[in-house]
Amino acid sequence: MRTRRRGCDAIRAMVCLAACVALAAPAPAGPAAEQEGAKSGRPQPLEPIARPQALKDLGRRHKVRLVYFVPKDRRPTAGYADKIGVLMAFVNDLYVRDLRSKGYPPVGLDFEFQGAKPLVRLVSGKDSAGEYNGGPNYDAQRQWRRILPEVEAALGKAAENLYVIFAETYDDGPAKFEFSGGLALGARFSASGGAGMFSAWVLRDEFCAATIEGQLAYLADETPIAGRTALHRMKPDSPRFEFIEDGFGAVAHELGHAFGLTHDRRADDLDIMGNGFRHLRNNYLGTPGPRAGFLMEGARMLRWSRFIAPDVDLSDNQPPAARITHPAKLKAGATTILLGGELTDDKGLAAVLFFAPKLDWVVGGFDLEGPRVALSEVLVVPPLEKGPFDLVVLLVDRGGNIAQARLKMEVE
Repeated sequence: MRTRRRGCDAIRAMVCLAACVALAAPAPAGPAAEQEGAKSGRPQPLEPIARPQALKDLGRRHKVRLVYFVPKDRRPTAGYADKIGVLMAFVNDLYVRDLRSKGYPPVGLDFEFQGAKPLVRLVSGKDSAGEYNGGPNYDAQRQWRRILPEVEAALGKAAENLYVIFAETYDDGPAKFEFSGGLALGARFSASGGAGMFSAWVLRDEFCAATIEGQLAYLADETPIAGRTALHRMKPDSPRFEFIEDGFGAVAHELGHAFGLTHDRRADDLDIMGNGFRHLRNNYLGTPGPRAGFLMEGARMLRWSRFIAPDVDLSDNQPPAARITHPAKLKAGATTILLGGELTDDKGLAAVLFFAPKLDWVVGGFDLEGPRVALSEVLVVPPLEKGPFDLVVLLVDRGGNIAQARLKMEVE
C-alpha cells in the first residue's frame, strides 16, 4: 500500500457573495469607426474568443428545473424566460469547457424544455417581497427558508429535483453593494436534488441580454454603473462587466454547492468555488488575467454528478461508506495529518475530497476505483493553530451518491 502526500496552495482572503449588473450595450462600431478609434488611440472593441452554445434538450433523465419566483406585490421582468436561458447558457458553458479541458466526458447540464426553448416555471409567491427579504434588516437565509418551501409545494421536493431559482425579492434603492435584498445560496439534498437561489436583479435589462451575442457585448462594456458597487473590487460606480461577472458567476458557484462542492479558496482568483467566478469575462473576451474554472479536486466530484455526467450508474442508489482513522490531537505548528482506514461502496468508488472548514479550502483529493480502497493518506496543511480542527471527507461513488464524514481533532 503506497502512502500519498498531498498539499495545498496559499490563498488570498475573499468575500464569497454574489451579484450582477449592466446598462444597454452600445451599438457596435463599424469598420470605419474602428479604424478611426485605432488612429486616435481609443480602446478597440473587445472581440469574443469563445461563445456559449444555446441550451439544448439532451434527453437525459436528470434535468435542471429553472424557476422564476415573483412575490404578490411584484411583476415579472419582461423577457425573463429568454434572459434566464442566456444566463444558464453561460453557466453551462463554464462547466462544459472546464471539465472537458480536464479530460472528462460530460456533455453538459440538461434542462427542461418547452418546444425549442428551456422551460422556466413561474411561481407566484403568497406574500409581498418584504415578507421574504426581511427589509430593512435584509436576510438571505430568511428568503431561502420562505421561498424554497413554496417552490417545493408548487413543483415537488428539492431532494428529488434540482432547482435554479431566481427570486424577484430585491429592493430597488440605495445599497452598500449591488441591491438590497440580494441573495446567492446553494445546497445539495441528494444525488437527485438540490437548489441554487439567486436575486433576480441579474435579469434587469441593464444587466442581462435576451441573446448570447447581446450578453457578450455587455461583458465587453466598461460603462460605469452610477450609484452601484460591484463586489469584485468594491469600488463605487463599478463598470458594467463586473456586475455581470459577479451575478452570472455566482450562479455557477452556488450551483456547485447544489452539486455537493465545498468552497475552495486556495487559488482564489481561479476556482469557481472560490472567487474565480468574478473573472468570467476573461474566459470569453481574452482580457488579461485569470480565467474561471474548477480545481482538480472539485472537478473530480462534479464529473460524477447525475446532472452532468452521461455515464453515471443510475441503478446505484446506495451511498458509499468511509471508516477513517485519524489522530485525536495534533501539535500546534504541525503541517501534516495522517489518515488511515477503508473506503467502500457496493458497486464502485469514484473520488474523495478532503475539506478543512476552518481554512475554507480543500486540502486534498484523488480518484478512486473499485468497491474497496485502503486509505493511507498524508494531508499537507498550513501550520496549525491551537484549538479545534475538523476535516470533512466527501466520498462519491459512480452512481453520483455522496457520503460525508467529519473528523474532529484538537490542536494543542
